[in-house]
Amino acid sequence: MPGSTEALKSSDIILDASKNKGWRKSVYIAATLAAVGGFVCGYDTGAVAGILYMPTFRASFPELASDDQFVYLEGLLVAFMLMTAALGAFASGPICDIIGRKRAIILGSYVFSLGILFEIIGFKFGLLLTGRLVAGFGNGLMTNAVPLYHSEIAPPDIRGRLVSLFTVMSSFGQVVGYFVTFGTSYLTTAWGWRAPWLIQLIICVVLGTAVLFLPFSPRWLIDTGREDEGLAVIAELQEAPMDDPAVRAEFDEIKTELDAEKAMGQRTYSELFYKGNRKRTFIAFFIAIATSFTGIDAILYYGPSIFAAAGLSDVSSAIAASGGTGIVSLFATIVSLIFIDRWGRKFLFILGSVVMGISMFITGAMFQAYAYIDDTTGDIVMTNDNARNTIMAFIFIFMAAFSLTWGVASYVYPAEIFNMRCRAKGLGLAYGLNWAFSILVTYCMPLFMASTLSGSYFFFGACCAVMTVVIFFIPETRNRTLESMEEIFHA
Repeated sequence: MPGSTEALKSSDIILDASKNKGWRKSVYIAATLAAVGGFVCGYDTGAVAGILYMPTFRASFPELASDDQFVYLEGLLVAFMLMTAALGAFASGPICDIIGRKRAIILGSYVFSLGILFEIIGFKFGLLLTGRLVAGFGNGLMTNAVPLYHSEIAPPDIRGRLVSLFTVMSSFGQVVGYFVTFGTSYLTTAWGWRAPWLIQLIICVVLGTAVLFLPFSPRWLIDTGREDEGLAVIAELQEAPMDDPAVRAEFDEIKTELDAEKAMGQRTYSELFYKGNRKRTFIAFFIAIATSFTGIDAILYYGPSIFAAAGLSDVSSAIAASGGTGIVSLFATIVSLIFIDRWGRKFLFILGSVVMGISMFITGAMFQAYAYIDDTTGDIVMTNDNARNTIMAFIFIFMAAFSLTWGVASYVYPAEIFNMRCRAKGLGLAYGLNWAFSILVTYCMPLFMASTLSGSYFFFGACCAVMTVVIFFIPETRNRTLESMEEIFHA
């Protein structure tokens, strides 16, 4: 039974044996290919941030002609995708349980592709909005399915690293998205904003096709009664014969845990709030919601606008500066990928919330002290070059801190704390909440920026301060098997 001495010994066998294996190429290849889903999601964020700031994009739609209407529809365009992404994440739990994690990634890729196709051919603003709605559902589905797949194929000692691949690829995608739009921003036709989405469409189709050749999650196979296939996948991922002691130990531990869970009857969402699950559910929900209130969505989607407010008035320069934050984020994410299984998740959460909070408070102070809105033109005027440079520097620091810490740990931690019975549904709700609160932040940010120069930064800084306190009370999970999480959270 979970938590017994026998289960602990089995976990030790798996952990010790996994450290002695070779490069485990099969695991890394499967995880890296699945993580291209993160690239697609990140690319969309980076591309949209630049596309919304392109004059050619605004000129393509008469609805965006007036400044007031543009501010409203800009927020609506971003929020629409986040809304259906939340729906996709909420629906991903039962979808991943029914068709499997692998097929959910494939479905998400093709749905995303369909939405992007609508965006490319969108000669009317309504069709463009439809494309964002469809693409958002695919985005939300992949956001859950990929980390879920990673967590269930990964050995305990490198699970944090493998789940982090989603964030690394997402950061890489943001960088590519920023610089693709930087290049196409010099085009004077509608292809300036259509070309970045065409590239994304091609990548989505290739991803959906390539994932067909990946192995299924062994835990999902065993859970659905396909035990021989599950054992074969475990052996394939460990690059060992099926009668290897470590392979048999992992199979036996998974099967024992799943048999105990099945004895509890039909799976429901309500059991996420039963004793034994309640604590991890609330922790996962807190992390998901808190991630939105770090301010990361505001920086990602409105980075060019923020840099323009700080004094970079040239469109291409503002997009390039946002691309620079993406490069910093990429390197920070790679560092986190290397060290997350050594440093632990809790340390990263605390470090990130402290540094991000300080960055937001300083940025807000610079806008408060050295910027004002010109009554004649309505433009933001930055009166001090040093203040402008300070703002840009701390936006870079904020992005690096988020990518090093919360950007990685917020995917890893929720993906590993639930048991198999609740994992897909729990993650679906957690990631759905993250998307839902991202809607609130992203939609309100243009209005917030229009009404106050510094208030939004002070607000996000205060949120980071609260998060720092709460995180002290969550358990550490590094180097533990998924099945042994019962010991940590059962109460």
